[in-house]
Amino acid sequence: MSIRWLTRLEVLLTIGLVLGLLAAVTAFASTVVMAVGFTPNGMGIPLRAFGAPAPSVDLAADATISSATVEVVVRPDAPSPLAAGLYLLLWAPATVTGLLALLTLVRAIRRARSGDRALFSGITVTLLRRLGWILILGSLASALLSMFAEAMLASILLGANAQLHLPSSALLGTVVAGVVALSVSEIVRRGLVLLEEVEATV
Repeated sequence: MSIRWLTRLEVLLTIGLVLGLLAAVTAFASTVVMAVGFTPNGMGIPLRAFGAPAPSVDLAADATISSATVEVVVRPDAPSPLAAGLYLLLWAPATVTGLLALLTLVRAIRRARSGDRALFSGITVTLLRRLGWILILGSLASALLSMFAEAMLASILLGANAQLHLPSSALLGTVVAGVVALSVSEIVRRGLVLLEEVEATV
């Protein structure tokens, strides 16, 4: 039953990996279009406009809106290699990190469903350790690059001063997942040592 569950999980993750690759290729093509200007209206860049005017909404009698953050899609009207390059920094590092993590996880699950001896092996330890560092270092690098890219794009396309804003709360979850992967790799490594000791005494 556990092997069947692992097989289904591997299939789902593999499908997610393929869809992620297709989405990355589509996003890269959109970035190229933005740089060379094949379309008259340009391609949209999602940005956050900080300090926007307060929207007119119904509020309680004792409440006021002091500031607002608006999500906008900006479309350069002319070819913009600089905006395209910054847009690439905005999405590509996180996408590559996610795809590498998915690929590593699929390889680890494939070994896990092959049997206990394949699970408790040096290759599995290496894959789990690699997954942990991909999630930790990749997510931190992606957050820094996207913060820089978003600030520069806002100064170019929105006419606002370049400001660095804190990343989303998803960064903490990704780092925690990386730490968990590193912890599991150490558990598997110790299990491998015990398994080798048992096999040596038999």
